[in-house]
Amino acid sequence: MRNGLVAVVVGGVLLIAACGGGGTTGSTTAPATEAPAAESSAPLDGGAGTSVEPGAEASTATPASQAPAGGGTDVGNVCELVTAEELAGIFSVASVKMTVLPGPPDNCIVESDGDPLTAWSLTTAQASAVYDAFTVDPSTVQVTGVGDKAAIVQNTGLLVLKGGALIVVMISGGADMSEDEAIEASKQIGVLAAGRL
Repeated sequence: MRNGLVAVVVGGVLLIAACGGGGTTGSTTAPATEAPAAESSAPLDGGAGTSVEPGAEASTATPASQAPAGGGTDVGNVCELVTAEELAGIFSVASVKMTVLPGPPDNCIVESDGDPLTAWSLTTAQASAVYDAFTVDPSTVQVTGVGDKAAIVQNTGLLVLKGGALIVVMISGGADMSEDEAIEASKQIGVLAAGRL
């Protein structure tokens, strides 16, 4: 199932791939704690310039002050835009595993017990132009309250433009959610991620 989600992520951001981002690699697994399903103000920097999540096991620690190539954000890697605890709360699971697929664009794949839940990509090169190109489709639904601009784009997911960065959030069938629940989950992820850019 994971390969299917990876194919969707790669396929869904093919046009974006020419536009931005370098990357880092890493994987994080964290047990759920009582997690809010909305925006959190928890700091990403665990001190001494290393990104740390409470209870997380990280295979790669990236200094929070180093943005990905072409970045422009203070986030060390794309998976640091939303914490494992926040995702576990959004999807009502005990824990999640987060894996970075370096780009450009950089992608974060999220699984629970081997089932893919969600994935998102981050690009900073020509973000506004890419957003505009994707959202010209007449079936696009504008979303308020997420980033500077946001829209649900058919067969792509939630696109969130924040400053010079574009986040594309997709919910997997492994999340076992209705369409409305998947849209709400993608909005929650979009709000959290945009808040950290």
